Amino acid sequence: MRYLFILAFVFSFTVMAEKDLKEIDLIKLHVSPNQDAKIFTFHGTPDLFTLKKIEVQKPKERILKKLKFVSDDDKYAVKLFDNSGRHLITLGIGNPFYASYEHIGYEDRAYMGGPVSANNLSIAIPIELDPSYLIISRRDVTGKFIDFQEILLPQ
Repeated sequence: MRYLFILAFVFSFTVMAEKDLKEIDLIKLHVSPNQDAKIFTFHGTPDLFTLKKIEVQKPKERILKKLKFVSDDDKYAVKLFDNSGRHLITLGIGNPFYASYEHIGYEDRAYMGGPVSANNLSIAIPIELDPSYLIISRRDVTGKFIDFQEILLPQ
């Protein structure tokens, strides 16, 4: 009797697990340099971002090198949402308003960069994601992200 109970439990769990797996639609969150992606290009200042264009094309390697999920090093982040308000993805964009030196010969300097007042930046997302708006966030002095701008995307 005991084995029958265990067998029934395992069988019901397996059937439930199969049912749940069939109903899940997985979407890849990382962009491949060999496949088309949606590329959003912005002009930004520390307090205002302006969407310049949206393109579908293969992303350049320099765009992909900068994109990642949010980390402790990110001062700014972009959150994407669908038309029902469901959060799709959050990408960390570092600090686009701090230019770092990347040339040999600057290693002995006290500072390896400096602030810039404006910058153009791009993000790439998988083509399967269909955001209707995005929110730009900035990290405050306590380390918490504060939303400061919402941008509606053309449909």
